[in-house]
Amino acid sequence: MIKQAIKKISSALLHPPVSPDKIYQPHIQEANQDYIQGQYFEGLGVKHHQEFISQTSNTPADPSFTDFRNAMWNFLSAALRGHKEAQYKLGLGYLNGELGLERNFTLAEQWLKKAAAQGHTQANYTLSHLHDDIALS
Repeated sequence: MIKQAIKKISSALLHPPVSPDKIYQPHIQEANQDYIQGQYFEGLGVKHHQEFISQTSNTPADPSFTDFRNAMWNFLSAALRGHKEAQYKLGLGYLNGELGLERNFTLAEQWLKKAAAQGHTQANYTLSHLHDDIALS
C-alpha cells in the first residue's frame, strides 16, 4: 500500500502529465496577487503614518506598523514564488530598514541578487552600489 503510494507520487513528480509552464502558472498568478496586496498595504501604511504625524495628539499609536507588516508578508509570499519586483522590494526593505524590517545587508544582498538574476535592472544597479551604501551608513 505504501509502496504504491510512493510509486504514484514519484511517478507524478518525475513524469508530470502537463507542461511545466502550466504547473507554474498558478504560482505566478498567486505571486502577482500577493504583490498587489503588498502594494495596497504599503500605500495604506504611508497614508496612516502621514495621518498619525499630522494628528499625534488624537491617535494613541501609529497604525502604519500593522500595514507595513502586512505589506512585508505579502511581498515575502510573492518573492518566495519568484516575483522579481517583490524580491526587489524586500531587498530595499532590508537595505534601508523599511516595511518594519531591521537593516540587514546580508539579506538585502540575497534578495537583490534574486531579483537581478531575473533581469530586474534597478536591482542590478542597487547591487552595484550596495557596498557604497554599507560604507556610508
